[in-house]
Amino acid sequence: MKRSLCVSLFLALSSAAAAKNLLIDKVPPSGACFFRRYDEAHLRGHPGQTVVSVRLSLQRELATTPEDARDLRVELRHKGHGKPFYVVGGCVWSEEANRDVSGARLVRSFRKDAAAQCMARGGLGGSAEEGGEFPIDLAEDGASVTLYLDEGVSGWRGPDQKKKSVYLELTRQNRVFELERVDPAACVELDKSIAVD
Repeated sequence: MKRSLCVSLFLALSSAAAAKNLLIDKVPPSGACFFRRYDEAHLRGHPGQTVVSVRLSLQRELATTPEDARDLRVELRHKGHGKPFYVVGGCVWSEEANRDVSGARLVRSFRKDAAAQCMARGGLGGSAEEGGEFPIDLAEDGASVTLYLDEGVSGWRGPDQKKKSVYLELTRQNRVFELERVDPAACVELDKSIAVD
């Protein structure tokens, strides 16, 4: 009896450990900011990459956002475009963030299953229009994230969100971004100028 109780307790604890929610553990409701600017050497080595910088903000901002979720803003700056491309949405932790309903991998370049599962919004003001689904892999120490976009995502070219969102097609070289955690002040302007809903 004692042995089966110990085994049951061990399995329960192992399951709980496996289900660790890094989104909540590493990103407080007040938020976290992640950023990367690609230097000329990197861009020369990756000639198909047009994204020159990425800024990502996660925080619990909206009153309707559940405690275990975070609101999302992403700013993509491209070569040859004066205005950044903005993506907004929400993220929750999922043990199957990178699997579709049939169990197939959603983003092939992301080899894990557990991650922050994010959904871009294709509109604001309670719009139910979806703008794309993608995982964000959080480092165990919370010091970095890897953003895995798929073939495209909806958002706005420039900060005017009164315009209809557009779908941005992404080439293979413009889908995966490793970002470092930076001072939250680096996302203040992004958070003020871009609404999440």
